[in-house]
Amino acid sequence: MNGAWSRILEKYGQKVTIFREGAQDGTACRAFLQPALERRGEGFQTLPTPLGLVRQDQWIYLGGPEVSLDGLGDGYVAWGEKKFSLRAAQPVYLGEELAYWWGLLVIRDADA
Repeated sequence: MNGAWSRILEKYGQKVTIFREGAQDGTACRAFLQPALERRGEGFQTLPTPLGLVRQDQWIYLGGPEVSLDGLGDGYVAWGEKKFSLRAAQPVYLGEELAYWWGLLVIRDADA
């Protein structure tokens, strides 16, 4: 299964870089990144705060087993000009074999 998943990622996945907390250099890999839309189908998700609405866009990450999202800490995922913080991550197994990493990302503040 991993061979097929790797070929799909190589052909259709986006080029991303995983930066671990405190690391200067990141690890380049391929993953699928897609916005996680609200049930209403709105493209931008907002959260009301005392200072007004704040964007809380969430993105789904599906990446190969070779680059772990575990222990990312305050690191981030970079894709083009965008940086994402990791909200949640889960390894997905097929039987005993790690098939891919699932992650829930949020757009990182520009000053973070």
